Amino acid sequence: MPDLAIRSRVISCDSVPGEQRFRQSVEQAVANFRLSDIRKTVLSRVLNVDLDRPLDAGSVFQRLRAQNPSGYHFRFPLADGSELIGASPELLLRKQGRKIMSNPLAGSARRRADATEDRQVSEQLLRSAKDAYEHKLVIDDIRQVLSPWCEELDIPDAPSLISTPAMWHLSTSIHGQVDDATMNPLKIATELHPTPAVCGSPTAQAYKLIQLIEPYERGPFAGMVGWCDAEGNGEWVVTIRCGRITANRIQIFAGAGIVADSSPESEWAETRAKMQTMLNALDADFSGVTP
Repeated sequence: MPDLAIRSRVISCDSVPGEQRFRQSVEQAVANFRLSDIRKTVLSRVLNVDLDRPLDAGSVFQRLRAQNPSGYHFRFPLADGSELIGASPELLLRKQGRKIMSNPLAGSARRRADATEDRQVSEQLLRSAKDAYEHKLVIDDIRQVLSPWCEELDIPDAPSLISTPAMWHLSTSIHGQVDDATMNPLKIATELHPTPAVCGSPTAQAYKLIQLIEPYERGPFAGMVGWCDAEGNGEWVVTIRCGRITANRIQIFAGAGIVADSSPESEWAETRAKMQTMLNALDADFSGVTP
């Protein structure tokens, strides 16, 4: 067990928006669906966590990697002097020669400590009509974007399950083959991004709704990070399950896909569950403070 005497202590946690405002935002989005062509939007919030001493971004990143070994890990400095770190579960695009792959996620459920309950949760997610609809919107959009680039495109008929230590997700592994092996993968990635998994559908209208509803600027959250080389290979992931560290503060981001059947209570709970990935990596003392 870590020595509590040398652990950082959390002084405060402040969500923007707060719980009541976030729930109202979900209701506002659902009401908007009835008056527009928007079928899905993604609403997010940021949790500002202040600690009693400066955070060591390197140590937090090491714990994040150890706790989430199958994630896509990233750490890089931002222009304002802060650092963005994360363990994304979502592959936007990988390109190796002529082969491409995308692994979108949409539809989520919190993991349970009890093995039987955890299995039941995963099975319920796989049967959920609401989550299947949300996932299909993402897949249909990606199919439309990738088809013109690909001479071959393989998209499974139904999603499968993948998990992180904190969450279950509906997942579809998409494979294709492009004509030109030297094509820059960033060109395709920027056509894909933002998918309905982080923005909504249709994209332009959902984006405007997000700007109207969300009371903060996302910054690098829900963007993309990756690499590419001169031969046309590369890999780009969605910047989720991430946090921005500045001195003794970390901002932790999470979002939830909103469709007509969404429940404000469930969507708030989903954002709390997704934030647990970064909260666990802090290894901090939360005594008397509720994240």
